[in-house]
Amino acid sequence: RVVGRVCCEGSGGRLNPSSVCLEGSLDVSHGKRASLDLRTIGSYALFPGQIVAVEGTNPTGRTFVATKILEPVPMKQRVIEADENRAGLTVMGACGPFTSPDSLSYEPLADLIEKVKEESPDVLILLGPFVDTKHALIEKGDTGDMTLSELFESQINHISQSVPDTTRVIIVPSQRDAACDPVYPQPAPSLSPAAPNVTFAPDPTLLTIGNLSLALTSTDILFHLSSEEISHPPGSDRMGRLAGHLLDQHNFYPLHPGSEDVNIDHPYFIKHGFLDQRPDILILPSDLRYFVKNVKGTVVLNPGKLGKGGGTYFRMRVNGGGGGKVTENSFVNVVKI
Repeated sequence: RVVGRVCCEGSGGRLNPSSVCLEGSLDVSHGKRASLDLRTIGSYALFPGQIVAVEGTNPTGRTFVATKILEPVPMKQRVIEADENRAGLTVMGACGPFTSPDSLSYEPLADLIEKVKEESPDVLILLGPFVDTKHALIEKGDTGDMTLSELFESQINHISQSVPDTTRVIIVPSQRDAACDPVYPQPAPSLSPAAPNVTFAPDPTLLTIGNLSLALTSTDILFHLSSEEISHPPGSDRMGRLAGHLLDQHNFYPLHPGSEDVNIDHPYFIKHGFLDQRPDILILPSDLRYFVKNVKGTVVLNPGKLGKGGGTYFRMRVNGGGGGKVTENSFVNVVKI
């Protein structure tokens, strides 16, 4: 048996079944690599950066002939104890961009806020970008009389003033936010909350709300993994498999090397990029189609993008009182704005 990191033979190439290598650690193997022969493996799903344990033989010292890829050690499944006095929890949320593609009027955000006023959820989770670097007007520098920072702050203030006081608002930035630090992990915005019910969180972030644990990132790891993963045979639940990689690797961004769109601070990532427990809810906004799935006992949610054509947001209710797994006591749906 050997343990190593999946990588691609050569530099700059795309992983395929004939180019898979296994890289050992610097401490034990001095970073040496061996080709990985997958021809006798019945099924696999691999991507660059994945840590795997493999059974097989290495008759030549250069190629490891794999016979089995071992299942990763799962994170402990949390079970909530029954408590008849515990109230239920309602959550709404959305991911930016919060504008239409041709203007900075933030109409999709205004529509969402009206929904929040109507429903008064316990929690509202908003993930950036709020001032999108890929928006056509931002790219031109056409923001009217406002600087990028002023535009960002004005939208945060508008959210704070418009949402009911009883709703806790959690704001997570994006690397595509023009007024925030373009690095991953990304610190929380350096603004003073405009209201006591507003909290700024970093990307990625782990939250505990009542008895519920949530993990979320605004970085599109699902899309990045989808471009790099190889699998055999082709599976029917590709989205669930991609999300499952994060849980298996205990890692918000297990792809290595990462996408060119992600500026990873590796020392900071070691401190803040890993999952130390299995979350009840995992929120992974992506340009891929929205979904809600039970993945390995965690509710995994891609709410889609609010400002995309036919934009979407999510509603969630976790029942109070009863015990058991959150997957058995929660209702989540993705709704068009």
